[in-house]
Amino acid sequence: MTNLNDLSEQGIKQNLLERYKNFDIKIFDTLSSTNDFAKDLINSNKFQNGTTIVANTQTKGRGRFARNFYSPANTGIYFSSILKISLPIQDVSLITLISAIAVCRSITKLTNLNPQIKWINDIYLNNKKICGILVENICDFNNIKSTAIVSGIGINISTENFPKDIQDKAGSIMCNNLSRNKLIAEILNIFFDLSEDIYSKKIIEEYKSLSLVLNKEISYKKDNKTYTATAIDINDSGNLVVKDSNNNISVLDCCEISIKAISNQ
Repeated sequence: MTNLNDLSEQGIKQNLLERYKNFDIKIFDTLSSTNDFAKDLINSNKFQNGTTIVANTQTKGRGRFARNFYSPANTGIYFSSILKISLPIQDVSLITLISAIAVCRSITKLTNLNPQIKWINDIYLNNKKICGILVENICDFNNIKSTAIVSGIGINISTENFPKDIQDKAGSIMCNNLSRNKLIAEILNIFFDLSEDIYSKKIIEEYKSLSLVLNKEISYKKDNKTYTATAIDINDSGNLVVKDSNNNISVLDCCEISIKAISNQ
């Protein structure tokens, strides 16, 4: 199965809500990283709110912890969108939450499938990772607030052949006739709508309803040690709250977790 529809600025914009049709959409056949390109635009002040960089393939796509993100041509979407917003650094993780919600809502709307979120930034379908999200911020001179935030999203739509090191972990949506242009537009519509009120309690509630980890046993690494606990909540800052076998409560902010029977990519 392959996804043959061509990526195009017109194809994306015709599916954007009227209030977002003026977004600057840049399409490339190949980039090293859409996030890096977006950050270069921010640093050179050549961007606006909603500037979005789309690549048909990435040669150096990356996720959290500097992991590679496999980005083959024609079978996925890889894009980064710039949100011009001033946020306290500790609240930037909320942009990851709205990105994940936007991806899940969009996939469900266009395919009737029901993806879930593996805290904090991975989207899973049928116990396979189909999407990774990398949010990066550009700070002010005092390193206190963001001046702009990049939300990078990579989704496997019809990718079938993965590198050996991730072939047991990675999956694809595998839905016939899913338009890449339409999926990108739908994600942008929802993402920028949600960004209007990132502190809304409804965001955390929806994120929790989509969670793959709540009430499950997980393991996590901290200070070079591995711990086991049960995920019991996600707090208003998007942190994962866990409880160990001795009923001790811990709050995780950005560490890597594993769920029983589900591996990390």
